[in-house]
Amino acid sequence: MGKSRDTRFINRVFTPREQELISRADNQDAILWALWTGKEAAYKLVKKYEPSATSVPRLYEVSLNCAEESVQLSPGSDTLTGFVDTPYGRIDIKVFITSDYVHCTGTASAPDEMDTLVWHVVRISPDSQASPDYESAFVRKALKLHLSQSYNESPENIEIRRVESSYGLGPPFVCINGMPTAIDVSLSHDGLFAAYAFAANA
Repeated sequence: MGKSRDTRFINRVFTPREQELISRADNQDAILWALWTGKEAAYKLVKKYEPSATSVPRLYEVSLNCAEESVQLSPGSDTLTGFVDTPYGRIDIKVFITSDYVHCTGTASAPDEMDTLVWHVVRISPDSQASPDYESAFVRKALKLHLSQSYNESPENIEIRRVESSYGLGPPFVCINGMPTAIDVSLSHDGLFAAYAFAANA
C-alpha cells in the first residue's frame, strides 16, 4: 500500500477524472488498485477480440459506483461495480477488495454474465522460489485442477495454450484432449497471489 502517494505513477497511469476519484476516496490506495485492476481486466478482454489493442493505461478510463465512499478492508471484503471506457467499447466490471488483494472480473456482454463467472484467488506459498515463470505455472495448474472438476476431465488431458502472432503472445485458451474448446479463461499473478476465471461459452 502507499502507491496513492506516488504522484509520478498517478499522473502516468490515471486520467484526470480518475485522479480526482482517488483524491476524494477515504481509502485512496484501495480505490487506486480498484481502478488499476479494472484497466487490466478491460485490456485483457479487449485483447481477445482486438489483437492490435495497446495496453496504455490512460486509454482505459474506469468509472466506479460509489467509489467516493469509505472502503473497509476488514473484516470481510467490499465489492464495487462499474465500467471501463476503452477505445473499443465499454467493459462492465466488478471489483472485489479484501485486506489481502484486489481482484476484478469483467464482461463485454451483459453485465449479469459476471455473476456466472467462476473465479478464484489463490495464495502462492511464500516458501516457493518466486519468479514470473513459477507464478505462471502455479496459476495454470490451479486452473487446470478446477476445470478438471467442472468438466469431469483428468488434469493431464487439459492444456492452457497461447499462440504467438504478429502482435505477440495471444490470450490463453483451453484445449481438452488436444482439441480447442469454447471455455473462456483469464489468468493473472502478482507476488504471493494468483487468480483465474473461466466461463463456458458453449
